[in-house]
Amino acid sequence: MRICLVGYGISNEKLLKNILINEDVELYVSNNKPFSEKDILFFDKNNILYEEKHGNLLKKSDLAIISPGIKPDSLPIKIIKENNIPYTTEIEYAWKKIKLNNPKSLFIAITGTNGKSTTTELIGHLIKDSYKTFVGGNLGTPLSTADFNNEIYVVEVSSFQLFWGKNFIPEISVLINLMPDHLDWHSSLSEYYNTKINLIKKSINNNGLGIVNSNLKSYLNFNNSNLHFFGENDEYLWKNNMVENVNNIKIKIENFSLQLDIYKEDVLAAVAVALNLGISKDLIENNIKSFRTLEHRMEFVGEYKGIKFFNDSKATNVHAAFSAYKSFRGKDYIALLSGRPKKEDMTDFLLELQKNAKKVIVFGEMVDEIKKYTFFNNYIIKRNLEDAFKTAVNLSKKGYNIILSPAGASYDLFKNYKERGKAFKKEVYKLMEMV
Repeated sequence: MRICLVGYGISNEKLLKNILINEDVELYVSNNKPFSEKDILFFDKNNILYEEKHGNLLKKSDLAIISPGIKPDSLPIKIIKENNIPYTTEIEYAWKKIKLNNPKSLFIAITGTNGKSTTTELIGHLIKDSYKTFVGGNLGTPLSTADFNNEIYVVEVSSFQLFWGKNFIPEISVLINLMPDHLDWHSSLSEYYNTKINLIKKSINNNGLGIVNSNLKSYLNFNNSNLHFFGENDEYLWKNNMVENVNNIKIKIENFSLQLDIYKEDVLAAVAVALNLGISKDLIENNIKSFRTLEHRMEFVGEYKGIKFFNDSKATNVHAAFSAYKSFRGKDYIALLSGRPKKEDMTDFLLELQKNAKKVIVFGEMVDEIKKYTFFNNYIIKRNLEDAFKTAVNLSKKGYNIILSPAGASYDLFKNYKERGKAFKKEVYKLMEMV
């Protein structure tokens, strides 16, 4: 058996070093850029053949394990299709291996456009006292690093992973929401949506559970007792900072961050999962109290002279940012927009900011996009994050909130959303040191 890793990002590297290296197979690594000296030493030591341009090694493989970022129209996919090479992904390969060694294990897969990581971490937090649990997947800890003896595996799954790994079937699938995204990768919006919707269908068709946002009912227009919906007027709904279900169980959400609108879908989905796993009301409520939201996802950074600062750099599309700013309706806030737009219609989003933001400060490539919307005039243009931050502080007074929820990708000025978020936090910390 000749297995070829196509692309050598973190997921394929972990799969190689944690699982494949121990199997009786011939291993290849095919990449489209040079390997590090450390990688080459590892390959040579373990008799692993490698190529820094996709070609002959890939062509003669019996199985290709495709990195999630590899695009469908790329050279390696052309080679795979021309040579009829079976393919899979790190998460699917690891899932099969875990299931083989631990058949009673239960998988919970979380997908959607926004909120995947928070929902994944929150589910893990709610069930950790009741089950031996692994939490990971697309949020940064590959499934291939997990022990084989956990009871439950809670994994975030991206549309890319689902597209290349068509046989992954979790016992519980969660679909938080769907909005246009990744249209530079998927061939169409319907393809993007269907990769996620099909995950729910696979679980349902294999006697598993599907937990889905009620806004998406039209995509799953069939009756099944294993299909559950959360949202307005449905099985699990939000009311007075509580999650209520059809059995009249009421879960108090005594956590300021999780009461924000941006997290409501995540909380509803996570509580629905926990209740379906038999977690008690008291334990769910206690663990909700102790949950800390993730860095760069509506993260409360600090306070200076009565001004609060929130880092939501992970909001790289309009839907995510819209949800963030809606959480501050009725409050005084200044919005920071930036980054590379994703060809989304910003009309409703900018109407929200026109009406409710005290001021919007725009920098980076987002400036040119904002100018297209001639009705929108509640904004100031600045050169960079530092200038935008200083302007926001100068315009603020006690009781104001300054929010970085950019609505665009970070690649215009930063390496990634994390670097952008850390730069924002650095400005906050410098300010707080002045007190």
